[in-house]
Amino acid sequence: MKTKRQSLLWVMAAGFLLAGSGALTSCTDKYDLDERTPGGWGSTIYTWLEQQGNYTNTVRLIDELGQKEVLSKTGSRTLFAADDAAFERFFNSDNGWGVKSYDQLSLAQKKLLLYGSMIDNSIQASALSTIEGTPLREGQCMRRFTFLDEYDSVPVLKPSQMPVNKYWQRHIDAGKDMVCFQDGSRIPMLLFLQGFMTNNKITNEDYNFLFNHQTNREDGDASVNGKKVINQNVRCGNGFIHVVNDVVSPLPNMAKIISDKEQCKIYTRLLNRFCAPYPDDKDLTKTVEYNRIYGTNVDTVYTMRYLNDKRDNETFETPDGAVVISREGAAQKIKNPTLTFDPGWNAYYSASHKNTSEGNVAEQRDMAVMLVPTDKAMMDYWNDENKGKPLRDNFPGGWDTVDDKVIIELLRLNMLPSFISSVPSKFAGVLNDANDPMGLKESSVDSVWMACNGAVYQLNTVYPPTAYVCVSFPTIVDKSLRIIDWAIEQCKYSFYLKALGTTYSFFVPNNHGLIEYVDPCSYGKSQLQLLSFRWDDASGVSAVIYDYDPSTGYRDSVGVTTDYNRLVGCLRDILDTHIVMGNVWEGNKTYYRTKNGTGIRVNKNPDDEHMTVEGSYQMYDSKQPVPVAKVWDQRKEVTGGNGKTYILDAQPIMGTRKTVCNQLENVPDFQYFFDLLDKSGLASEFYNPGTGKKEDNKACGGKNITLFNTYHYTIYVPSNDAIQNLFDTGQLPTWDDYQNKIDAGNTLGATEDSLKIVNFLKYHIQDNALYIGANNESGDFETSCINEDTGRFMMLHAELKDDEIVVTDGTGAVHKVTKQTYFDGDGIEQPLYNIQAREYVYDGQNAATATSLYTTSSAVIHLIDSPLRNGAKNGSW
Repeated sequence: MKTKRQSLLWVMAAGFLLAGSGALTSCTDKYDLDERTPGGWGSTIYTWLEQQGNYTNTVRLIDELGQKEVLSKTGSRTLFAADDAAFERFFNSDNGWGVKSYDQLSLAQKKLLLYGSMIDNSIQASALSTIEGTPLREGQCMRRFTFLDEYDSVPVLKPSQMPVNKYWQRHIDAGKDMVCFQDGSRIPMLLFLQGFMTNNKITNEDYNFLFNHQTNREDGDASVNGKKVINQNVRCGNGFIHVVNDVVSPLPNMAKIISDKEQCKIYTRLLNRFCAPYPDDKDLTKTVEYNRIYGTNVDTVYTMRYLNDKRDNETFETPDGAVVISREGAAQKIKNPTLTFDPGWNAYYSASHKNTSEGNVAEQRDMAVMLVPTDKAMMDYWNDENKGKPLRDNFPGGWDTVDDKVIIELLRLNMLPSFISSVPSKFAGVLNDANDPMGLKESSVDSVWMACNGAVYQLNTVYPPTAYVCVSFPTIVDKSLRIIDWAIEQCKYSFYLKALGTTYSFFVPNNHGLIEYVDPCSYGKSQLQLLSFRWDDASGVSAVIYDYDPSTGYRDSVGVTTDYNRLVGCLRDILDTHIVMGNVWEGNKTYYRTKNGTGIRVNKNPDDEHMTVEGSYQMYDSKQPVPVAKVWDQRKEVTGGNGKTYILDAQPIMGTRKTVCNQLENVPDFQYFFDLLDKSGLASEFYNPGTGKKEDNKACGGKNITLFNTYHYTIYVPSNDAIQNLFDTGQLPTWDDYQNKIDAGNTLGATEDSLKIVNFLKYHIQDNALYIGANNESGDFETSCINEDTGRFMMLHAELKDDEIVVTDGTGAVHKVTKQTYFDGDGIEQPLYNIQAREYVYDGQNAATATSLYTTSSAVIHLIDSPLRNGAKNGSW
């Protein structure tokens, strides 16, 4: 039990130590050792120190802290001892405590110096890098817990010392001091032994970098908390003494180090947004124990925690009970932004180590690294014309006004989970948030501060997260884009859009534009429906459902949906229809293929001014191009990013409800091809995913081409006259010919006719949608027709030029698609090329009740000047 005087001494030291190494309480003697000394062993730890005559400060610490009896008997301790000369240097240096002599040390500081340099086991130097157990893990240990107890590190925070955020505000407003564990776990010491360095390929140059080139490490050297061991393995009857060249004191954790740095105040404030005090809620165990030890009567003791992804398999909530982690099955919940790990966690371990069979010693094997830009670096980035402009435009009040969702991207990037993998010799392997090399350079690190749970690299520059430079950046900074931002997260498209090796044109409908989205699931119903998406900061995305008449614009609300699968399914299709791989800003091209294979038409003017974009819905149904309201330039040469982002302030780009059969049926010169297709069995209202079981069929939005499978296709259609010529010359049978043979009992002949017609149709259906007006390309493309001799799909060679497509068939004959037109019944000129179709497949067997998409396919239809021939002996038509 502590005396009242001891408790008062601790409280007096608490405020002072917060500015240095933290206010500490003491621990009680846990040992009841034998009185005997084993024969053949030398002096005990205490007697050896006393006999040397130049360890009077260490002996005095032992005496005053009541450890003489323990260290004078047999037992199991390891002590890293500094002589009086080392203590003299300590008192004459900037030791962070402001003490100039032994007599100025507080009780808590004395405990730091003695308990923080002592281990509970007897370990010789060669074994310090070995993790005990079965089997022994040689060269894997870099951290060991010291003799310091968790109650030796309990700061008393004044309101002025508390982090400023919503979790602390009520405590600040109360104006009372708070007893708050800085972490609640024991403080380890940091060991660099040759076995560990060799095993983990850490070089002497790495070590010198870590200690700011104030060292000159040589092979075989050993150090503890950066202090060199100059005399190893002084063997005593109750343990080992390792003599160090300077006084060893416990290292604070990374969070404490960062918060104490005056040159990093901006970053500290951003980091502390995610810090919260958690009350002792386990039967007030810590509160009772604290009061027992110190004779106090505080109501509650707290533990300081940082909101993070995972800590020792715990699921986090904020102090007010809000869920921090949104796990599987709760994806609709709004996830609070979280750090990668808790920088204040003394016993930090990387998840990759904990998940191995050696997880029980994970905290000994590795620690973390934090990259911390100085205030100057942060302001240089903020004021940079290109890099900081998007932040300045959206958060004109400075770094402190940037949303948590945006800040967390920077903080998470700067939290490296493995120290072993993040020393200078391994900088090339340090990856960013898109798993690309970060480009971390030693010249960017001004200084290094070693902590008990990691290393803090002070940066003179800001390494921006990929999220800040890629095309999805506008969605996290612009609140009017919250729905698409949510969709990117739910569909797990973040990494895809962060790929810096790819160029994107990303069209983004804002929240206002998404109030008018025709639900493709209603294309198979008698009544079209409109989904009007809504965003709520607390609950996320929902949608009002309207019955909709596009001809009049009439809408009638029939309910609200929060069905996660329905919402995400629609938003995924929206994303896929708005992402173009490649740039749309150069050249004079107008057609582009999106991620899901649909074609969009981009009508542009120089410098992106007055740009509009159309999906097939806009082309054929609404007849209203979508205007681009704003352009974000995220190109590599501007921000280091991967393209441009086009903000749409109107309805999203959508696909038409017209299937291939719909489009063929509506064009007079395509009637013969349509009739052949319609009677062929290649068009169906059901889609079979491949099992062959009727019950597995999925409902379609109309008559879909059964050959399509979540891809994009080109259909070459010979004119009515060209097909009639095939009939007249006997080159291609009609379905009437087929039926006549059936009626006459000529089954074999009917089968041959059917195969010839079907192969004719299949050979005119090609993988890869080619649009006149798109970027030129050429290649050999598979058709849907299989060569019966080889079992492989037959090929076409197609060359897409500026104004035509040149197709070479299996016989070597050349055919062309050109910009031909016709006049419809209203006398309006219509194209016979680039006619788009979109085919939808729904979950379930009833299109009338479907609410979610199973898959989609897209096709483009062109009139071709003559029929294609495959040239095969078998399977020819």
